[in-house]
Amino acid sequence: HTNLYDLAFVGIIFTGLTFALLLWFTKSTDRGANRFLSLALVTMVLQVLWVLCIDMGPANYFIHRSWQPWQFSLALGPLIFFYVRKKVNPEYKSGWKDLLHFSPLLPALGAIVLEIREGTYDTLIFRQLNAVFLLLAFISVLVYLRLSHKQVERFYNGLKFNDGERNRAELLWLHRLLVGFGLIWLLWIPFTAVDYFGYHNQLDRGAYYPLYMLLSAMLIRVG
Repeated sequence: HTNLYDLAFVGIIFTGLTFALLLWFTKSTDRGANRFLSLALVTMVLQVLWVLCIDMGPANYFIHRSWQPWQFSLALGPLIFFYVRKKVNPEYKSGWKDLLHFSPLLPALGAIVLEIREGTYDTLIFRQLNAVFLLLAFISVLVYLRLSHKQVERFYNGLKFNDGERNRAELLWLHRLLVGFGLIWLLWIPFTAVDYFGYHNQLDRGAYYPLYMLLSAMLIRVG
């Protein structure tokens, strides 16, 4: 079965992948920064694709439906931060130490391998692990959005004065989009609180769909 949300998710997936490919392959002065944003878009598309498969796919065909791809969302925050840093400082050269930002992915990917080896996914231990990764992904994105904001502020502070003031319009669009993405990301708190306290974690999955759409649309807008 399909509904309007499913059709919207299909549009988000194709639009997100299109922008991701354009950002990755298009030659420009910001190519280094754009590739980080391309990977961030792919991460978001994977999340939306998982939601679409769960909503449309019969249970017999999607036996991995209990997987929570929040493990991959642990990379979303660092990718956004690296994009902003490269955007405001194109001369910055990434080093091996930057890979440490993705170190939380290792235990998350290890959990996926363990789930595959065990052959069962809807168990208490895996539900607890998914809850931990969900919380870590939520905190990670907020932390890196804050660091990204500081990068933009550092860029502003480095501008020269022009007629008594700095030109703060150059990256104003990026600042606004980061703030907007952060505010939408914070909506996970009331959604989760209502689900936990009001519905005892039994809230219909469709209640979260507008949030997925808003986050995806905001990241595509950055692209």
